[in-house]
Amino acid sequence: MVLLLGATITATEVAPYRMAATTPLATDATPPPTNYVLSFQGYDFDGANEETITLNGNFVTSIPSVLSPQNGGMWTSFTVSIPVSFIIQGMDNLVFTHANSDCPYDDGVRNLQLLANNNTVILSDANAHTLNCTTPVSYNFIVSPTVVGWGGVRLDESQANSANPPSQVFPGEATSNMELQVQRLQSRGFNAIRVSFQSACSSPQGMGAYDPAWLNRAITITQQYSFWIIVDYHGYNDLTNSTGVSCWLGYWNPIVQQFMNTYSQIVWEPINEPVMTNNTDVASLSNAYQQWINQARGMGDTHWIVVQNLCSSNCGFKNLADGYPTVNDTQGRVFISLHSYMGYQYYSSSWNNATADSLAQQVYNEVVSGSQRTGWPVLNTEGGADPQQVNCSGGVSLPSSKCAPDQVQVGSAGYSNTTFHFIQALTNLYDSNTPQRINWLWWPMGSWTDTPLAEPTYGALSSDGWGSLLQYQPVPPPNNPSLRLDGIGVNSCQQQFCQQSQLLTTTQSRDVIIVVVETCCGTNVTSVTDNNGLTFTERISYTSQTEVSGGFGGNQTLWEYYAIATSPLNSDNITVVAGKCCYTVSGMQTFAISGANTVDVFDPNPSIPATVSCPGTGCGDCTANFRQGTCSAFIQTSRIDFVVASTAINDAGPCGPSSPGFTNITNQNGRFEVDYTITTTPQTVEFDCNGTDAMAIVVDAIIASG
Repeated sequence: MVLLLGATITATEVAPYRMAATTPLATDATPPPTNYVLSFQGYDFDGANEETITLNGNFVTSIPSVLSPQNGGMWTSFTVSIPVSFIIQGMDNLVFTHANSDCPYDDGVRNLQLLANNNTVILSDANAHTLNCTTPVSYNFIVSPTVVGWGGVRLDESQANSANPPSQVFPGEATSNMELQVQRLQSRGFNAIRVSFQSACSSPQGMGAYDPAWLNRAITITQQYSFWIIVDYHGYNDLTNSTGVSCWLGYWNPIVQQFMNTYSQIVWEPINEPVMTNNTDVASLSNAYQQWINQARGMGDTHWIVVQNLCSSNCGFKNLADGYPTVNDTQGRVFISLHSYMGYQYYSSSWNNATADSLAQQVYNEVVSGSQRTGWPVLNTEGGADPQQVNCSGGVSLPSSKCAPDQVQVGSAGYSNTTFHFIQALTNLYDSNTPQRINWLWWPMGSWTDTPLAEPTYGALSSDGWGSLLQYQPVPPPNNPSLRLDGIGVNSCQQQFCQQSQLLTTTQSRDVIIVVVETCCGTNVTSVTDNNGLTFTERISYTSQTEVSGGFGGNQTLWEYYAIATSPLNSDNITVVAGKCCYTVSGMQTFAISGANTVDVFDPNPSIPATVSCPGTGCGDCTANFRQGTCSAFIQTSRIDFVVASTAINDAGPCGPSSPGFTNITNQNGRFEVDYTITTTPQTVEFDCNGTDAMAIVVDAIIASG
């Protein structure tokens, strides 16, 4: 996950190639799944292995690979592939060094570009730089993550809420509001949540207390969903004097100390909207932030840190870019932030969409300028559609003089038509910033808001909130471990027809656990249990419509259950509890899928799951005695899917030959078979069973994460 926002390029050089340090336009880029491409021109690159390229100390290559006298005294183009793993978040260092040979002559590098495989420009410098035995050429650039989501969630919302369904993170507990909020964010294409607690050193105090147990739970939730968590000390007046600064630094010290080694995707936000006694005193603001950064780095912390623009609270600058603090960081992991709203009290005289568009463009321009000036990437940790009329609270009836004239919803999660136009315009500008988007976290999502909403847990992201109207660019799915089989259950006994219990071992967290069962004779599956307290939910039961004779009789039923395992399983004993005893469970198979979406588990396409009875008009005739044909089932996938085909068989052999693209998981007792395939694009998937006496087929699809 890479973002180059405000990359600073520097090069060490001597005559004849001179260059001043430059700071190009800030960009952000998600890292591609394959290598980066470095292209440049080299001057006098003629000796074998004369020049060596390293990135962050990793050897990339030596060029040219053979003696190349044709390159002497001229510029030659080169292209080099660089592994993604060589790129680090924060400050990156690309270095060209000259071998200890050919030292009397100066070589050079110019027209350098580092591209992601989607052609995003990560680093660009056309200037020429001298390279010789004593003078390397060094390029420094900042890489940072794409972080887009919502804030307004209080830290105390990480506690279990008995009114909610079972938690997928904390087995045996009810889901917290925060977990539900993260689930909604993930389902809508976000990857970050801002979690707040109130100031300990000043007033006002409005976002709830800090408790390390709550923060630990919040981090656990976000870690389970691979989310970024922005930890926000929601203060304002802590930095107005030295006493407040000391209190603030002292309060943060044990927090960073306790959690700095817990999770890599923490972003510290040391203070929400800092107010200074003098509303142009950026120097004192910069000094306070520098002390915070030095304290954190001195403890060994390496997380990203947000520094807030003075104009997020109150500043005396006409150009908002003048309000950004100036700081240094040995890790190169600093975000700048500007909070952006369209307050009715400031724009009431021209309250219309044209003003909203103009303001959005102004804010965008000054954010880009701030990134260029400071050299830091952007993560704007607040912004929204609230007209900021403090008396337009949840109990006010519209229309009201207490609110904007075009107010649609009242309260802290409310909005007006004009302010919604503003935040939509600003979102569009941030999302379309070239070469890549600018990060943002809009406000508010928390359940504390006083806006009357259909789903108050989600604040403005309620189904009837303005967040559900907002158009935005979803975050591309992360490069998580690919969708794959992560474990297959084995029978806990070796006799025939004892498949009512299996032991399952897995290697990954957040697997989807699938249990497929076949029963006969009208037997129902009443529950599925295990040793680890997983909650198994019935996905489907389907009974063959085919009448059979002999064997165990008719009423062959396929069942499918699923659960989410938040941590790897070790010989977990998964048991099917049936309504009748003694050989009525014809087959059972458990297996685990990693890389799946654990919130919206199944592909929502209406063709899924598909069910057919055999023989039949929708399936065909595939009887074992006569081998008269193929029984088929079809689904239409809508994304990357793990497709499962379960087949009930009437005392005959397995389906064969294998359906193209499918891999067999199990054949049991001449009565039961499970196969799977993984799709990489939306497509029609066909499962065929032939050469046996198939009675029913169920085809289902589990979707990939992201």
